[in-house]
Amino acid sequence: MDLRESIVKIPWIALSVAIAIFTIIVSVRTIDDIIETKRRHADVEAKVQELQAKITRDSTFIEDLQHSPEFLEKFAREQFLLQRRGEDVFVIERK
Repeated sequence: MDLRESIVKIPWIALSVAIAIFTIIVSVRTIDDIIETKRRHADVEAKVQELQAKITRDSTFIEDLQHSPEFLEKFAREQFLLQRRGEDVFVIERK
């Protein structure tokens, strides 16, 4: 092999090495992105479960307010300190 053939092969070898390095860098970044996306997906799924449970609790609460006069009265008394005529309400605050 003479010097001329060696000089012609060097750019091709350098190009091949550059392509290999670029491919490795892109692959590592893609793997990191996949891992991050899976982590965020798990976080979102947990939040969805939490919100669905809250929706269920709130729906039950609204249903009770709409269909149970006793529950509505209890809620009004506790939250808004409402009272019937002739009743005295005592508020006890805890420290």
